[in-house]
Amino acid sequence: MPKKNILLVYVNFSSFVKADYEILSTFANVTKYQFKPGKGIVHTGVELFKELLFLIFNGHKYEEIFIWFGDFHSLLPVLYGSLFGKKSCVVIGGYDVSTLEEYGYGSFSQPLRAFFTRNTFRYVDFCFPVAEALHKKLLTINPHVKAETVATLTDSVKFNFSEYQRIKRVITVSGTANYQRLMVKGLDRFRELAIYLPEFEFIIIGVNEEIKKYFAPLPGNLNLVPQQQFEDLVSYYQQASFYAQLSRSEGLPNALSEAMLCGCIPVGTDVGDVRIAIGDTGISISEWTPEILAKFIRLNHNNFRLRDEARKRIMTLYSPHKRIEKFKQILGL
Repeated sequence: MPKKNILLVYVNFSSFVKADYEILSTFANVTKYQFKPGKGIVHTGVELFKELLFLIFNGHKYEEIFIWFGDFHSLLPVLYGSLFGKKSCVVIGGYDVSTLEEYGYGSFSQPLRAFFTRNTFRYVDFCFPVAEALHKKLLTINPHVKAETVATLTDSVKFNFSEYQRIKRVITVSGTANYQRLMVKGLDRFRELAIYLPEFEFIIIGVNEEIKKYFAPLPGNLNLVPQQQFEDLVSYYQQASFYAQLSRSEGLPNALSEAMLCGCIPVGTDVGDVRIAIGDTGISISEWTPEILAKFIRLNHNNFRLRDEARKRIMTLYSPHKRIEKFKQILGL
C-alpha cells in the first residue's frame, strides 16, 4: 500500500514540531510548509497570500493536512481541506486556546487573530490538544469540535541521567525574546524565588540580550543564559537538582518533561497540565507563594527517590507509542 502524502504546516520548527514530523515520516510522505509571521497586518497579509498560492498550486498533492497550532496560519489550510475533501488536523499547544489580556497573550487576546483561530476550530476535522486542560478550553470555544488529548513526544533515551547527587541548582528553560513571554512563563517569579534561596544557584536558559533589563537588579545567584544546543541542554538538566515551571498560562511544557526524565525534581504552578505532569514527584501550587516552594526545595535537595519517581512518571504518562498510534488511527494510516 503506497504511503499517503501529508502537508505539515507550522510556524517554528521547534523540537515538538520536529518530533511529530519524524513520527509522521515513518508512515507517510511529509512536506513541510512554514508560515513566517511578523509584526503588522501587512506582513501577515503577505504570508497569508503566499500560503493561499501554495495551496492553490500544490494542495491537490496531499491527502491529509496536519497543522501545529491554531492561529493566522491554520484557517486557510483547514478551509482548503474542507472544500476539497482533505482531512485536516490541528495540534493545540496552549497559545491557541488562551488569553491573558494584561500581557496581550493568546490567540483570543486580539479580535482578528481570534477570528482566524475560532473558525479554524469550526471547520477542522480533528484536534489534538497536548494537555487535558487545553482540551477543556477548546470545548468552551467550540463544544462540537472533535478532539482527543494526546501528549507531545518526549524522548526518554535522549533525556536520561545516572548521577543522583546534584549541586544546589534550580533551572528553567524558556526561549524568551520579549516581556510578554517573560511574564507568561513566570520568569519574574523565578527571579523572586532565587531571592528566597540565596544558597542555591538559579539559571534561566533561553534569555535574549534585549530582555535582560527586566531582571534588574539581578540577584547574585541568578544567571541568564542564551539558548543552548541539544547536547548542552541535556547537560544542564543532568546537573540541576530542581526544575521550576512557574508559568501563568501553560499546556504541557516539553522542557518540564525533559528535565524530569533527567532526574530534576519538579516544582511548578498549577496551570495547564503542569500539576498532572508533576504528580507527587515534586510540588505544584495554585497560588503564588514562593516561601512554600523555597521550603520544599531546601527539604528535598538530593532526594534520590523523587529523582527516580519523576523520570518514571513521565515515561508512564507520556509514552511515545500512544501518540504514534493515535496519529495512525485518526489520519487513517
